[in-house]
Amino acid sequence: MRAVAVIQARMGSRRLPGKVLRPMAGAPMLTHLIERARRSTRLADLAVATSDSAQDDPIEALCRRTGTRVHRGSETDVLARTVGAAEAMGGDIVVRLTGDNPLVDGILIDDLLDAFLPRVPPLVYAQTVDGSGFPLGLCVEAVTLWALHTAMTSDDPPDREHVTRFVRQRPEIFPTLVLKSPMALQDHSVTVDTEDDFLRVAALFDSLRRRDPAFTYHDVIDALSDRPAAGRAAGGGA
Repeated sequence: MRAVAVIQARMGSRRLPGKVLRPMAGAPMLTHLIERARRSTRLADLAVATSDSAQDDPIEALCRRTGTRVHRGSETDVLARTVGAAEAMGGDIVVRLTGDNPLVDGILIDDLLDAFLPRVPPLVYAQTVDGSGFPLGLCVEAVTLWALHTAMTSDDPPDREHVTRFVRQRPEIFPTLVLKSPMALQDHSVTVDTEDDFLRVAALFDSLRRRDPAFTYHDVIDALSDRPAAGRAAGGGA
């Protein structure tokens, strides 16, 4: 099966507009996520899915500069935008990432896919989001394109905005795997939703990168294990 990654990214965040292009450790946050995801050995391709709104032109420009596929679609129908990007890459398995989670890396993607792919089918969905023990922000989902096509039958706006919502709410129809964190850090957050989040995550990113430019999610977990929980935010709606 061909696994492809789709990074949701847009400029119009309600709480922190333009956050995905905010400079972090010398480069836009989205650039770091693209580079880190590309370290995966299991992904066949990767694309950024952004909206067709003019305000997201800078995201397309960044993708052109970094040699990254870009797919543009509806600003509100994020599900259709994600499916369109996956289909353009010929994907059977869609790894969903969001531009506000720059600490995700290729090792985490590979660990999820290594656990998931040998069991497809009957499994059609895998995640590190709910009940995993991972901090919010080390969020990776893998889902079959078939499951997303099934979700496209829903006309409920939250299902179209939150790509995997239809699948997540029906585990009896869509058998699911949850990858467990090596350490219970579910009360921590490393997603970027507000200015305070950005400053905290940027400081952590810079600290880890100075030690090892190719730091992994294991390094993030080790660093968080020594820190008090910053609290979980909403996040993840690029």
